Amino acid sequence: MTFIPQNFQKLIGDAGLSDKTTNIITEADLKEGNISPKNAFNTWKFDADSVTDIAFATSNHYLWKASSLVVDPKTGRRSRVDAVFNPAHKSYVDVIDYARKTVEAMSYQFPKWPYPYPHETVFDGLDQMEYPMMVNDAPYEKADDNIELTDHEIFHSMFPFYMGINETKYAWMDEGWATIGEWTISHIINNKITDLYAIDSFEKDAGKEEDVPIITLSTQLSSQVAYENNSYPKPALGYLYVKDMLGDELFTKALHYYIAQWHGKHPMPYDFFYCMNTGSGVNLNWFWKSWFFDRGFPDLAITKVSNQKNQYTVIVTSVGTKPVPVDLTITYRGGSIKVIHQSIAAWKNGNKTYTVNFTATKRVQKITLGTGYDPDINKADNVWEAK
Repeated sequence: MTFIPQNFQKLIGDAGLSDKTTNIITEADLKEGNISPKNAFNTWKFDADSVTDIAFATSNHYLWKASSLVVDPKTGRRSRVDAVFNPAHKSYVDVIDYARKTVEAMSYQFPKWPYPYPHETVFDGLDQMEYPMMVNDAPYEKADDNIELTDHEIFHSMFPFYMGINETKYAWMDEGWATIGEWTISHIINNKITDLYAIDSFEKDAGKEEDVPIITLSTQLSSQVAYENNSYPKPALGYLYVKDMLGDELFTKALHYYIAQWHGKHPMPYDFFYCMNTGSGVNLNWFWKSWFFDRGFPDLAITKVSNQKNQYTVIVTSVGTKPVPVDLTITYRGGSIKVIHQSIAAWKNGNKTYTVNFTATKRVQKITLGTGYDPDINKADNVWEAK
């Protein structure tokens, strides 16, 4: 059994049934010093299913906040979320809110799979590391940094832990998901956040000798830069582009098929690729090959703009070999803008050019190609300006 005084046991139990935040251990409790029995030894016993690793932390001066939420509306199952932290780290007070919103977003929005564990603890530590049901997160002063770190590490509860992925060999099947999870959920928690974590690093390194295919075993990568780019931004962009092309509903269906077939069974790369194809009913092999297996770099260019009165034709050329979405921002005189988007499907037939036609509502001043999620090694040819 777990030796915790009854009043704390009740608080923990109450927190597990309440949407509100409960203060389990306060500064007053710390001063009283009666949190655990004053024995020479106390014994804690833990029981958990579907975990591949464990972590344990203890402190004699940390505060503890807890809350919970229904993660599975079909069964009414709840998960408790904890934040345990040094009271000197004032910014950590809000981490309980970020953690709860992360678990909620994971359960209902992305990946829209009921959070699989009975609880999740965010521990104020000295690093950034994930474990089943627990993350060790260093404190940051800025709220945005705390949000991005919290949701990234908690997202790992699905990948690799619930799935049982070999993250040592296939870090992209682990960190890549946590990265797209961070990009997505950070904006859900605070819609002013546009999280572009690590994309600039890939953009700077793309096409260089150390920029090898994502499918390369993580243990065989030649440098830290190669490891980080292959593990974080490159696969995350690949997942993002497929999500964009399929649409949220079909992508979620395919991802759920993968999760249902392979959770706890240690999936390998081809298991993921085949499940996404089968689950979506779409043959995505052309993209898997180009983005995950082939060398190359992303580089789009505006190579021609023509117009007759208010009818514009823009030719976009794929100078590089990695398919990225076609995003055009049309800036009219006066400052108003129009955004035109085409997913990676623009390149699925192996074509090197893609034509965008649009009707201008005002006089066009400038056309800009790309967004923060469209890496491009040469942006000098991404802008056309009217003479």
